[in-house]
Amino acid sequence: ELMKQIAWVAAAAALSCPPAAFAQQASAPSADSVTLAVEAQPAPPVPHLVTLRRDTPLDLIATREISTANAKPGDQFILLVNKPVVIDGQTVIPFMSPATGEITVAAKAGGLGRNGALSAHLLYLTLGDARIPIQGEVSSSGGGAGSAALAVAFAGVLGLFHRGNNAKIKAGEHIPAFVGEDVVLDLSSKPPRRVEMRLVPV
Repeated sequence: ELMKQIAWVAAAAALSCPPAAFAQQASAPSADSVTLAVEAQPAPPVPHLVTLRRDTPLDLIATREISTANAKPGDQFILLVNKPVVIDGQTVIPFMSPATGEITVAAKAGGLGRNGALSAHLLYLTLGDARIPIQGEVSSSGGGAGSAALAVAFAGVLGLFHRGNNAKIKAGEHIPAFVGEDVVLDLSSKPPRRVEMRLVPV
């Protein structure tokens, strides 16, 4: 009888204790585990800020041929950095970084020896998620020596069938460019991250 009473009291005590209390006791982390979790977090890297100055020269190369035979204004094309930009011994713009240009004029070659004309301007250089404005222009004409003179020689109906040359930007052609504005980069992040000038400590 005594054992039954003890069992009954134990059961009543268990029922009177809220389940949340057991859950809280089971799930609550110990102070030691919290301390270890905090200590395990790595310290953020120290920013390494470098200013890329406006008018810094860039040597770019075209990655493919662009011709007035199929190009049109508004088309964009990719160039690559041919020489890395180094500041204070630190590579800021790596070799083969991509840049983007845009066609502004694309006049096809025509009859009577009229050559094509092609012009483009440069837009930006890409470093990771950062876009760095760049400046530069490139232009080309068909320029086939003697095309106009030859058309005159075939004046009349035959001259109409003498077409000029399409203008081209050849694959591998070097195109000079310049950084368009002062840009601050944080080289401690990979890839480099652009930092707004207003956030840079003076």
